Formats: sequence, structure tokens, C-alpha cells
Amino acid sequence: DVPAAALALVQAGRAREALSLLYRGALSALVHRGRVVLAPGDTEGDCVRMVSAHCAVDIARYFARLVRYWQRTAYGGEPPDDATASALCRDWAACFGAGEHA
Repeated sequence: DVPAAALALVQAGRAREALSLLYRGALSALVHRGRVVLAPGDTEGDCVRMVSAHCAVDIARYFARLVRYWQRTAYGGEPPDDATASALCRDWAACFGAGEHA
């Protein structure tokens, strides 16, 4: 259960790991459901463009938001506050299903 595991990480003060799990879980769900085809060297930006081109608007918006927070956290060392990270977990479930596994 990706969003539940990510929320537990947020609550443990491990936002970077939580966002990584959400990002990887989203990619896995998108690829396994046949919505996008990704190449090994695709960047986060490439993934956002692919999702925007091939997925529903609500999923594309969520994914772009998730990637922005992931990049800020992973590369900029600026994790979101707990409320934002928790919302990303909740919204992941709305886009990809609460029980989806990465």
C-alpha cells in the first residue's frame, strides 16, 4: 500500500523516502497499466511530459506536483511540510488507488 507506507515515512520525519516511494510507485502504476512507456534514460521532466501527453488531466497535474516536490527535496534539500507531504500521500491514492503496489 504505497500511500500508507509513504504516510508512515512522513510521520517518522522521512519525507525524502516518502516522496521517493510515491514517485516510484506512480511510475510503476503508470507503466504497468500501459499508460506510458518510459526509456531507461528518461529524466523526471521526460516523465512529466509523457504523463501529460498520455494521461487524464487530474493524474498529470498530480504527477507534475509530486515531481516538483520530489526534485525540491532530492536535489534542493527542501522537503515539504508535513501537511503537504500528507496531502501528496492522500492524493496519490485518489489517482492510483490506495492498494496499488510499486
